Amino acid sequence: VGDPHYYIQKVVDDFPKRQIRPSFVVTKTAAAGSEELIFPFKEYLQYWEKVIEKRLCGLGPKSAFESRVEPDPRDGLLLDELRRSVEVMPLDLDVVKRIIGSIKEITGDHSNNQVKIMKTSRPIYENLGELQVMGGLFWQNKDRYESGNKSKWVPPGQRKKLRRTSTDTVNPEIPTCWFCPLPNEAGTGMPVGSPLSKPFQVHITAGRLHSASSDAEGGLDNTADQILRDRIRASFWQSYSKRVMTQMYVFMEKDMLPSSVQATLEEALSNGNIKRYGAIIPQVIAAGTISRRAVEPLWLTASNAEAERLGSEIKAMVQAPPGFCLVGADVDSQEMWIASLIGDSVVGFQGGTPYGWMTLEGSKAKGTDLHTKTANLIGIKRSEAKVLNYARLYGSGLEFTKHLLSKFQSNLRPEEASMKAETLMRATKGQRVPVQTSKGKLDMKYMWKGGTESYVFNALEAIARSPEPRTPVLGAQITRALTPQAVKDDFLPSRINWVVQSSAVDYLHCILVIMAWLIQKYNLRARLCISIHDEVRYLCDQRCADQVALALQISNLLTRGLFAFQLGMHDLPESVAYFSSVEIDTCLRKDPLNDCKTPSNPEGLETTYGIKKGESLTVSEIIERTGGSMKPFDDKEEGESNFKLNTF
Repeated sequence: VGDPHYYIQKVVDDFPKRQIRPSFVVTKTAAAGSEELIFPFKEYLQYWEKVIEKRLCGLGPKSAFESRVEPDPRDGLLLDELRRSVEVMPLDLDVVKRIIGSIKEITGDHSNNQVKIMKTSRPIYENLGELQVMGGLFWQNKDRYESGNKSKWVPPGQRKKLRRTSTDTVNPEIPTCWFCPLPNEAGTGMPVGSPLSKPFQVHITAGRLHSASSDAEGGLDNTADQILRDRIRASFWQSYSKRVMTQMYVFMEKDMLPSSVQATLEEALSNGNIKRYGAIIPQVIAAGTISRRAVEPLWLTASNAEAERLGSEIKAMVQAPPGFCLVGADVDSQEMWIASLIGDSVVGFQGGTPYGWMTLEGSKAKGTDLHTKTANLIGIKRSEAKVLNYARLYGSGLEFTKHLLSKFQSNLRPEEASMKAETLMRATKGQRVPVQTSKGKLDMKYMWKGGTESYVFNALEAIARSPEPRTPVLGAQITRALTPQAVKDDFLPSRINWVVQSSAVDYLHCILVIMAWLIQKYNLRARLCISIHDEVRYLCDQRCADQVALALQISNLLTRGLFAFQLGMHDLPESVAYFSSVEIDTCLRKDPLNDCKTPSNPEGLETTYGIKKGESLTVSEIIERTGGSMKPFDDKEEGESNFKLNTF
């Protein structure tokens, strides 16, 4: 009974029966070759038998098509295009006949004659998308075929709703050719402007999106794939080349340089090489954002050296003069620790909340750190979980979490993304519950409860909702434009983000002030070179590099202690008291052991520029070198007694 390809044959009480197959295998033929796919027959059958009749066409006592506004000859053409689409789908012949019969019933056409073809301003099949999205409402729009009509103004809030979405459709010129829409990170079903745009670069790199060209002999030709990959490699330099060329720099006169640098210049000149030493003039805008972070177009935003990024070794081109080096460190998980500290302040000791405990004692190797726990919870990579955790800390909600999950896993269905996002939010933030005071009045609209991060977000929101939000350490106030008096309950995610990021700026300011005090107190031959949010680099004499490294560890210890004290906690766990490492290097790079091999620097820094690898010192190694105490540095040397490092 019915085609066995579409139905499972059964015999019940000596009578033949049939049951719809949920799916079956179809062969897709493309330029790259044939591929077997699973066709969800049952789902498609339900859609075309029910949705097309009820939702798209409004079949009933009086169909939406019959009561359409301003009947147009193109209406029949559009339904005929719908009929042609159904005919080429892998459906049972009986099903195809029923659907086509429904279409004819809607149009009132009981004949077998096709609609007469007429010339239109654009292909009629382009309106199939609107018909499927709007359903019966499509026929109530008098401008249904004039999507490009600019005479009718549409409010901005409605433009997105009326925008056509990309759908599986049929090419009228090639009836058996199906088109499947590319996923758009802006939302499911949104049209894609170009498959070569930035969001698709990760798919090209991974090999999911590739060309299928062939050479003259019929074999595979990878030239197009190579061009695509070369384009991705050049994307960094395309964005940053103008910023590099607009940098301002000043070269020093020979008599302004220390004797060690002068000797290097004379030696190079005797060998026929002309060298010059200078400095790049900073173009940093201090407190350039609402959170008081610095803004600079190149050095504060450029990525670190990557093997597939042309020109990404640009930072390492900044080198210290002979006899000098760059000493610096990165603050480990700075903003996560600040947020956990604010949450722990409610309990009264560090590590008193689940979030605080994972921040202090979580181990990546043991799988107990925050990012690994999140990854295991919803089945994603640790690097992806890290992005989700920071996004949530900055105030993102359920919808943005869904968006990120769909972006990470392009084959994830919307309902699966929703389930994973809800699971993550329940486990981390918890659930909203109303809170009442003893007087019965609402103290807050709601609070978070039952999640590992509930204490953190309750404390952050309490600061963000206060009459004058201030950072808990240095007391910096938010701009008056975002105070609750001005915006009430609006922009809450931005205000939560401000609490964390502005506190991170407080952290940087504390380290810089303490370092300036130690440099002056112990006469260290060093000065600040650059600070990149949670990273600082000092230019110093190589003879006092170990002392500067120890000063950095002391500065971090005092800063962490100040943060804990200001939040009412008089202890500091050893696991967060010191930098995990302090880097001593001769160039500006994140990892002193990285040779920075890139497409534009294939041989590496050591071979091409003679830049040797630096060293990374733990606090134990620094104490072993310095004896664990700061000592005044004697910078008097023959010919250099009057030289000051601030010449640079």
